[in-house]
Amino acid sequence: MAPSHRFLAIAAILTQSACSGRGVRVSEPAPAAPEAAVTAFLAAVNSNDVARMARLWGTDRGPSTVVIRNTEEREHRLVVMQRVLLHDAFQFLAAPSDQVAPAPGRRILTVELTRGDRRVTVPFTVVGQRAGGWIVENIGLEAAMPLENPRWSPSP
Repeated sequence: MAPSHRFLAIAAILTQSACSGRGVRVSEPAPAAPEAAVTAFLAAVNSNDVARMARLWGTDRGPSTVVIRNTEEREHRLVVMQRVLLHDAFQFLAAPSDQVAPAPGRRILTVELTRGDRRVTVPFTVVGQRAGGWIVENIGLEAAMPLENPRWSPSP
């Protein structure tokens, strides 16, 4: 194969790989602010975007897509979260005065979720990522349970 043909063949293969969506996967950056991480996560909840939820939920070691290798387990957890956290509206509230300070690199955000005539206050713990940005690490799902089931009451 002549050098010019070789160049064209390589260029065609690279173009095809880039256009097919396969090849090197570039991950999106984590939201720059803690509030933006919770806002993006809740938007993914309401749009039923479990894949986006997975990228916005994790630990200081990375998103759940990296930390939880078992895809079935990860998706099961996210579907439960999505079902419980589905909401009509939300707003950030001031932190309660008795709230314990989280570990370094973490923040607890208090969010009021509304579904119909039901309102709950849910703590979201966000964690800073080594590469920058924030993701949701923990959600007080027990506090959100009345959104999904109005007759639910916490165990004594």
